Amino acid sequence: MRDRLAFMEEDTEAVIFDLGNVLLGYDWRPYLASLGYDERTSEILADAVFRSEDWERGDRGGITSREWEQLFIENAPAYEEQIRQVYSGIEHTIFPLPYTERLVRFLKKEGLKLYYLSNYSEHLYQKTKQCMGFLEEFDGGLFSYEVLCIKPEERIYRLLLEKYGIDPKRAVFFDDRQVNTEAASRLGIKGVVFQPDMAYHILDV
Repeated sequence: MRDRLAFMEEDTEAVIFDLGNVLLGYDWRPYLASLGYDERTSEILADAVFRSEDWERGDRGGITSREWEQLFIENAPAYEEQIRQVYSGIEHTIFPLPYTERLVRFLKKEGLKLYYLSNYSEHLYQKTKQCMGFLEEFDGGLFSYEVLCIKPEERIYRLLLEKYGIDPKRAVFFDDRQVNTEAASRLGIKGVVFQPDMAYHILDV
């Protein structure tokens, strides 16, 4: 079945996955639209929350859920009530993908070690961890909030490699953002920009 794994070298031992838009769906737009705000208000809320630098601040960790919410409110104080509503249901930006569990089982059956490396806030993790049952099959991983740094910073990749003794030259990394795969490649990891059809090709369905 290794012919379905053409993106890997013959001696690949470890597969490292990003989560959002790779093994989990992530899209804030349908969630925000579901709240029924007019177009102008929706744009203001998108800028205050999902498109703000403070979203990344949450991924970087070291702040509480309440502090993160307050940062968003400070971006548009006149819309505090609406921002609080958006924040209260933020878990609806994350959803399961149909291929994930099958893909994980297939790769494990192939004898590969599986790891995750994801930019993720602690608040969002606590709200969505019920969607991550597949991580029980993994051999380890890091969320950015745990180590106070984010992709594509070199440090977070090195921390993962060192923690689990991963040989970068025998690892492949899937992420939906090219800037993150390029950072991995600079450390000797084979970086692959993930597309959903790759999962279906591997599963041959």
